[in-house]
Amino acid sequence: MGAVKKALLFFLGLRLLAVPGWFFLYERFAPLDFIAPIFKDNFLFWSFANFDGEHYLSIAKFGYQVRNGFPQYAFFPLYPLMIKMFSFVVRDYLLAGLAISFISLAAILYFVPKKLHLPILLAPGAVFLTAVYTEPLFLALAAATFYYANRKDWTKSVIFTALATATRVNGIFLAAFLLATLWQNRVSLKKILGYAIVSISGLVSYMLYLFITTGSALSWYHAQAYWGKAEATSPLTTAESYFRAVTFEFKPDLVHLVVVFEVAITLWAIFLTLTVIRKRLLSPPYYLYLLGNLAMPILTGSLGSMPRFFLILFPSYIAINTFSPNWRKLVYTVSSSIMIIGVILFTRGHWFA
Repeated sequence: MGAVKKALLFFLGLRLLAVPGWFFLYERFAPLDFIAPIFKDNFLFWSFANFDGEHYLSIAKFGYQVRNGFPQYAFFPLYPLMIKMFSFVVRDYLLAGLAISFISLAAILYFVPKKLHLPILLAPGAVFLTAVYTEPLFLALAAATFYYANRKDWTKSVIFTALATATRVNGIFLAAFLLATLWQNRVSLKKILGYAIVSISGLVSYMLYLFITTGSALSWYHAQAYWGKAEATSPLTTAESYFRAVTFEFKPDLVHLVVVFEVAITLWAIFLTLTVIRKRLLSPPYYLYLLGNLAMPILTGSLGSMPRFFLILFPSYIAINTFSPNWRKLVYTVSSSIMIIGVILFTRGHWFA
């Protein structure tokens, strides 16, 4: 099955999975006030723009601002800029955001090996691959970077890396992967320096924009505090906090259910990453990408977005293919079950990631 057809079936399939939630779980959010009436009347459209999706659509339509008390500088510019551009074609911001996510998902399935398709599509946070979020775009850019780096097409690889650094701060670890790959392939130091400058140009450009408009190139970092993710925290403190949450302070409600998911997915991510390193399933440059992106949420003291962040660690999914058939079935059963719950929670406005 081709990448486009598979992406389309997945997009439609997740909308069907969202339907049961409409019957038994109350809705926490109303549609955004600037969404077209035709989409406001169907939650299968507007509900896939919940939480961060609201901010991306707002930035695309109105530019950066403080919305509902949250400064939007934490959201990098490439995705909302693309939404703005696509809206001129499809004449709607929500439709533009969903179209970009669909195209990005198809690109992911094109660039990654087929043996990673099932682990990606059944990942706990797979709902975000079809939502108005940066995950589909970032994964597509990362997959393209890996694809062309493996073929030693450095020009294309560095371009996709630069775009990734304009999409999410996680792009800096993609740049680290690329530079390590260049070094591993004995590319001259002069060329590596040039590629390094280009690879982080997306982040640098955004910081320059922020310096001009806000007076601080680090406004994107300072804005993270409003989401509780700015200050570095000891991993031991994070572990202690979440241990209490899933044991002594546990309550039988949706909030604590999601906390259990966050802890389980974090431990699973650590296990897969260490398995990749121990079995040498990927080359060392991938370790920089995996370890950097794994450390980022752990060192902020919050695992609240781990179902989403786990998607970024998709190269580690290769470890699943080394398991026995029965273990793989168990992994996919548990993972897809969490994914289905995540679809229902997210589309009804309940926090999942």
